[in-house]
Amino acid sequence: MLHIGSADRNAMPTAHSWCSCGRDLKAFGHQQIARLTDDHTRHRAQCPLLTRGKEAA
Repeated sequence: MLHIGSADRNAMPTAHSWCSCGRDLKAFGHQQIARLTDDHTRHRAQCPLLTRGKEAA
């Protein structure tokens, strides 16, 4: 799951990426969130817990 949020318009945005495999990462600011979003997308394609069912299909 990936959650991106900001308290208000002038606040620093934050992001939290976690998975049932134990992955739990946080990012602060636009650049770190962009990197975390890319990493989160790669993780979803490679995580054994998420890809196990796709291999059988």
